[in-house]
Amino acid sequence: MRRRLLSVGVALGLDLLCTGAIGAEESSAPQGRKFAHAHCVGCHAIGLRGASPMRAAPTFRMLAERFPVDDLADVLIEGVERRHPAMPDFRLEPDDAADLTAYLKTLKP
Repeated sequence: MRRRLLSVGVALGLDLLCTGAIGAEESSAPQGRKFAHAHCVGCHAIGLRGASPMRAAPTFRMLAERFPVDDLADVLIEGVERRHPAMPDFRLEPDDAADLTAYLKTLKP
């Protein structure tokens, strides 16, 4: 009986941990959207529709579809070097990169 209660407790604890991690990711997505709106929207389309204001800049939807979003966080933290003359070099703080990638995940089909 005690072993069964322990198993149920462990399963419940794991479920709460997983739900908490998912909830944290979902709650950081709005922060990622705010970040994108503040820093990226001048060149990139950051929403579910529309073209990028700068033709050469991929939409965030395209980034979410074509790249493993979880890998993008590391790239954003290490730094992105300009891909074309108008693209600034930048490096994000880990929290900003996590928020931005959480937002990108919301754009995946």
